[in-house]
Amino acid sequence: MEYWWAHLLTFVFGYVTCKTFYFFRSTRTSLTLLRGAHIIYLSALIKVLEHLSYAREIMLEHMLRTEKTATEISSFEWRFEEDVNLLKQRSIDVLIQCHPTFFQQTLEFNDWESAMKFLTEHQGSALQFWDKSI
Repeated sequence: MEYWWAHLLTFVFGYVTCKTFYFFRSTRTSLTLLRGAHIIYLSALIKVLEHLSYAREIMLEHMLRTEKTATEISSFEWRFEEDVNLLKQRSIDVLIQCHPTFFQQTLEFNDWESAMKFLTEHQGSALQFWDKSI
């Protein structure tokens, strides 16, 4: 019984080691889930912009059929581009603001251009998510 402290130290060391590995594993899992959420969010925004582009084309076609003036058409195009740019800017700003300060350090983008670069780097994951055959 003279080495009871060695058994106690072995137990404490094992317990702390187990908790440390669990912490690192759960942190890695959290960051992986966060990156996946970013990929899905950004690819959904791309889908939204695609649908907006289709709606723009339909509206321009309608304006041409109803013989709207060139001023009205250019005004529509300017307002549409402003709305799209505002959507891009606000969507990235909201995504960044939704993160607690700890996770804001893990963001790999801070504006639309860097977000699209991030999405391009992870396009395989985005395409896999939207694949309908799975």
